[in-house]
Amino acid sequence: MNGLSGLVISIRKYLQADRRAEEALERLCRLLLEGMDQSAPEDESEARARLRESTRSALAAMVEGSPPDELLERGARATEALKNYHSHAVERALRPLAELRAKVILLTQAITSVSASSSENIRRLQEIRDKILRAVDGKELRSLRVSMSQCLDHILVEAQRQQVETALAAGQLNRRAAPAGDPEGATHAPAAVDPITGLPSRAEAEDAIAQACQSEDNAFVVVMVVNRMQAVNQNFGDHVSNAILARFSGFLSHQLLPVDQVFRWSGPTIAALVRRGNADRVRSEIGALMAQKLEYTASTPSRTVQLPISARWTVLPLSASPRLLFRKMDSFADLG
Repeated sequence: MNGLSGLVISIRKYLQADRRAEEALERLCRLLLEGMDQSAPEDESEARARLRESTRSALAAMVEGSPPDELLERGARATEALKNYHSHAVERALRPLAELRAKVILLTQAITSVSASSSENIRRLQEIRDKILRAVDGKELRSLRVSMSQCLDHILVEAQRQQVETALAAGQLNRRAAPAGDPEGATHAPAAVDPITGLPSRAEAEDAIAQACQSEDNAFVVVMVVNRMQAVNQNFGDHVSNAILARFSGFLSHQLLPVDQVFRWSGPTIAALVRRGNADRVRSEIGALMAQKLEYTASTPSRTVQLPISARWTVLPLSASPRLLFRKMDSFADLG
């Protein structure tokens, strides 16, 4: 666009000799100015306002028949405003990429600084970070966003698993350090941990529930089955359904009381052994938890979808026969 003023100067000699050439040039300049104004997308930036003002000022000068020097000056201002607007537009377009790069760098540093994730997940995240730093177009960024989402899903599952394993190991150490006459000091085999949720497995749940059936009056079993897991698995893959299950189990573990225990029962079913005064209180508390909004963001190469996380649930009192209670739990889990 710097050629606008140069164009007028270079053919000035023709203007004096040929009125038709002058009229053609005037139409050309008018079209150039109108194109400069219309080619810039509408926004509320100062650069866009200056471009609009300068182009319309130059067009007005042409209509009013202003002297050539004034026309050249206004045209030069319009050209400079267009150049500034383009610089502003490029900076604005690249800003999300710069923000994404900064977030990925900070996230990578944070993940690398803790030992809650495996070295393989850290390596994958670092590779994605390097690719994002080199990315230049939106399509590539969308693909990398999906890869990063999947990697973070694995990190979440791994972090929750290691968190539970650490807590279980600490419990084992506490029991071994207890006085010899203390029944809590008995040595137990390491607890089995579900690799998806990081929760103790069904075998651990059955042992805890069986003991509670014999010794605890104010305890109940809550059975929760996460909804639509089969459809999620079919539409988005098992890494998304696993991440949803991990998100839901992590939510429960943080919301329930420390005295409660949460287990991976089977499939999309989570079981919680809760200690409360009566069943009505348990139902009220679990109902309030299930009413909270919980979502998971699933990404594909073409879209991002917010998936609601919900579960159907029931409260079962402890019965004299643990096996009968286990059958009731399995029956509820298999409904629908």
